[in-house]
Amino acid sequence: MTYLTMLLRRGPQASVTPIGTRRRMRSARSLLGIAIAVPALVGIVAVPAHGAGAPLAAAAVAAAESPSQNAGPASGGGNYMHDADAPWIRPVTARVTSPYGPRNVICNSVGCSNTFHDGVDFGSPCGTPIKAISPGRVTFVGNAGSFGERVIIDHGSGVESLYGHAQTGSFQVSVGQLVKAGTVVANVGATGVVTGCHLDLKIRISVFIDPGPFLAARGVTL
Repeated sequence: MTYLTMLLRRGPQASVTPIGTRRRMRSARSLLGIAIAVPALVGIVAVPAHGAGAPLAAAAVAAAESPSQNAGPASGGGNYMHDADAPWIRPVTARVTSPYGPRNVICNSVGCSNTFHDGVDFGSPCGTPIKAISPGRVTFVGNAGSFGERVIIDHGSGVESLYGHAQTGSFQVSVGQLVKAGTVVANVGATGVVTGCHLDLKIRISVFIDPGPFLAARGVTL
């Protein structure tokens, strides 16, 4: 009887896991689930802090380095012809007086400039003709505040050239007009935030890029 009594007492206990052990097992399973799930979740939602700007910068660099990044025929989505063989030229013959990059702030009665120059200045006398640097369609002619009197030309595939600080009343083109490389668009002036007569040439491919390397890739030295 004593032996049977012991078996009866010990049997049920041998088949039942203690409450504390079951809790520890559940905790272990929960931690294992978290360890598996968290890396997968992070892999899905993690985004680099600069992710929003990276595609724009990459596109600008690619366009600047590729001589074939021009408009293309109307059949390919362009609104005018501008193939890879389209000519590119200097807008004026003067030397560069302010390159692309950081610079001191310039202020006058119109306002103040930025600390970063996103174009290239040519020190031409007022009245010097400004030429379109490549074929395209004029998309803006008018006053642009601190940028002065300005002309913008769309060369297709997102490439634009901007001509700033033009002389008041010197515009030679109008919005919608198709121009060739060398077409006079306006004259050099001193409008907007300036210290003297000059042309400010900018190249924009979603964002402003350095005109020097862009034009060098197309055979034009500034």
